[in-house]
Amino acid sequence: MTKKESNNGKQIRWGKPKFTKIYKKNIFPKYDKYYSHGMIHINNVINNMMELADYYKLDKNMAYVIAIYHDIGLNVNRENHEYESGKILSNDKELKKYFNDEEIQIMKEAVEDHRGSKKERPRNFYGECVSDSDGDFDIYLLAKRQISTSLKNYPDIHGFDGHFKICYDYICRRINNNGVFNLWTNYPFFIQRREKFQKEYLNLEYTKSIYKKEWDRISKDGTMEKIMNYYEDY
Repeated sequence: MTKKESNNGKQIRWGKPKFTKIYKKNIFPKYDKYYSHGMIHINNVINNMMELADYYKLDKNMAYVIAIYHDIGLNVNRENHEYESGKILSNDKELKKYFNDEEIQIMKEAVEDHRGSKKERPRNFYGECVSDSDGDFDIYLLAKRQISTSLKNYPDIHGFDGHFKICYDYICRRINNNGVFNLWTNYPFFIQRREKFQKEYLNLEYTKSIYKKEWDRISKDGTMEKIMNYYEDY
């Protein structure tokens, strides 16, 4: 068994899947061309899924596979990437060495249902878990992902203020329209993180200062140029 420290500081234990090395070699490199959906995000989803798997006593191997495959369809189609991810997962011959048809179907459905913007409840509990794990209740991580996405989608906007307004307005609409970011599970630590995140995020000056630090960092270290000319996220 290995030990990890969760985002809330609570020590939890989980057994690493026996095929981790295989997928570090075969799957993780497919995320190299992505920034907001790259390994920073994937590792966050893995950690969240392992935390939920531990709490709800789920199959940790299935939870791990769902986490690493959930965005892999970006390589095929951005708008419908969740369905492309499901196809890739269900057609992976390597997975069939470890899982039966029923388990693969459960994982496929979970990946297809992972997008947090969907209003329909996922078809199975693993889908609910990955949907909740996909959320970024961390302003620092969200700043990295949102700024890069805004840069790609709005290349004609120049300067921090314009991009920050797009990012901030989008998240505020999601908070205000629903009252809270949706969570399908009742995992208490996710609920606490969401409440803390929303309270801090709605403090405009605080959030703007975090986004500005990230903007300054990527402007100076060459990351912004890579976002515009190398990474493929939108």
